[in-house]
Amino acid sequence: MNAELVSSDIASEVSWSRRSLTQASHTLLGGWWHEPLGRVALGGSARTPNAAGWAFASVPGSVREAREAAARALREWGRPDVMEDVRLIVSELVGNACRHARAETAEPGTERVVVQLRHLGMRGGVVCMVADSSEKAPVRMEAHHFAESGRGLGLVSAFSSEWGWKTLPGRGKIVWAICGGKD
Repeated sequence: MNAELVSSDIASEVSWSRRSLTQASHTLLGGWWHEPLGRVALGGSARTPNAAGWAFASVPGSVREAREAAARALREWGRPDVMEDVRLIVSELVGNACRHARAETAEPGTERVVVQLRHLGMRGGVVCMVADSSEKAPVRMEAHHFAESGRGLGLVSAFSSEWGWKTLPGRGKIVWAICGGKD
């Protein structure tokens, strides 16, 4: 995978002629987000047959831990076909949450970043969800080709079939991306 080949053009979005998975699932929280998995204690994890959740500290080292936890879950589900895309997306979303979603007054490592993966069953896809305590919208930036940052959401868009975010009033937001699956 060569990130330099991915367009940094903000206008390059995936277009769909079919109804999006988010519209089809009625609401994100009622469809994919598993609330009990979202309450996992800092440093903990939980599983259901088709979902996995982890809570990481909002520190840079959590990016690697989240990426490896996601890879383990995908191996257990027999989904090597989406592993590299999911690893990249989890890295970007957790990195953004650790970097941009911390409260200014919070001590580093005291806030949780919750990661959930859900196998979408018959559709064959996997949805990656990352929750943090900020209600601020994720902002996709136009990064210069030689910039060292600013490409994260462009990469998420390029390596997923669909992505978005939803606020949890008074509790933060969830940023999600779908990898693989059938139309």
